[in-house]
Amino acid sequence: MYPGLLLGALVAACGSAPPELDARVLREATVLLVPGHCAGVIVEDGRHVLTAAHCVASSAQRIELELHDGSQLSGTSVFVDRDRDVALFQLDAVAPVLALPVAPALPQPGEGLLFAGRYDPPGEVQQAWLQRLGRCPSLPGVPQALFTTLHGEKGDSGSPVVDLRFRVVGLVHGGAACSIATPTADFAPIVRQLAAEL
Repeated sequence: MYPGLLLGALVAACGSAPPELDARVLREATVLLVPGHCAGVIVEDGRHVLTAAHCVASSAQRIELELHDGSQLSGTSVFVDRDRDVALFQLDAVAPVLALPVAPALPQPGEGLLFAGRYDPPGEVQQAWLQRLGRCPSLPGVPQALFTTLHGEKGDSGSPVVDLRFRVVGLVHGGAACSIATPTADFAPIVRQLAAEL
């Protein structure tokens, strides 16, 4: 693990991410669900948020989010896929943060990943690795769940896992040390289409 700004500098120096991106971008795009004990991420156009479906009540049509600066936003449910543990909400207004793109393809085993988790309390951004793609019993609709080396904490469900270009590749699902993530690649075209229609 590295301090946030140093990590950003290392990633940028490797040519993987645009130089304006650093760990602050990941932290600021991560939001907290209110009420609740989960997180989510602002994606694509700043009007959409992805989170883990198990964090959302089955009857929930609306969601309340808290941003890193304490401000709050509301959104409406677009869809909730419980088998793949992904929920998508459309916000009532554009979030005042740099939204993260959703990667269009799965990361590959051995690929470097970044993870920040909840910002309360703040911690260092973790550099992790994708160990393998495989089946997870609690993700029946996901043939290739992301088994990573990240160390999450209780409440990190729904937090984004990003590649070294700061593209969302997964959402924390759970498992030992909360190291298993559900992939988001299948949802990239859906989010982009919805963003184009606004």
